[in-house]
Amino acid sequence: YVLLAWLPSYFTQELGVNLTNASLFTLLPPLANIVVASFVGPLADSALERGVAPTIVRKAAQTVALCGPATFMAAACFTDEPVFTVAFLSVGLSLSSFSYAGLYCNHQDMSPRFASILLGITNTVGALPGVIGVPLTGYLLQRTDDWEFSMFLPAMILYYSGAAVFAKYGSAEKQPWG
Repeated sequence: YVLLAWLPSYFTQELGVNLTNASLFTLLPPLANIVVASFVGPLADSALERGVAPTIVRKAAQTVALCGPATFMAAACFTDEPVFTVAFLSVGLSLSSFSYAGLYCNHQDMSPRFASILLGITNTVGALPGVIGVPLTGYLLQRTDDWEFSMFLPAMILYYSGAAVFAKYGSAEKQPWG
């Protein structure tokens, strides 16, 4: 949500890109996400067919989905070239589609009976940082006048901490209540 709301302004104000190109640049990360999403499922299915434990597959996929965007956001902080910034953000955000083989499959693994309810809960909780992040980014930007600190740093913190929590506590084991 933060990037959807703030990337065009970041491109125009921080990188000096005209608004038309900024709008086009903003489309590239979601398009890259679609491309990567087309092979994430088959890749995870292949690992499962080779006997890799579902928990390992889910944790690996979710680690890529969270650490990938954060790492490429960090790289974007070190360039002022719009082409490189867009490339880093596009590659990084495309990796978030690994969530389809991580978190989004995990509900069905844990509880086929309650998978839809679990997805609703996790989607709601997962959307809260984005909802809070949009005004927080504006507030931080107003106070610091630093785009990387205001937009990328909070996102990177949430991405890395989410990866750590999922790596520690995530499980694809079927639950007795599910």
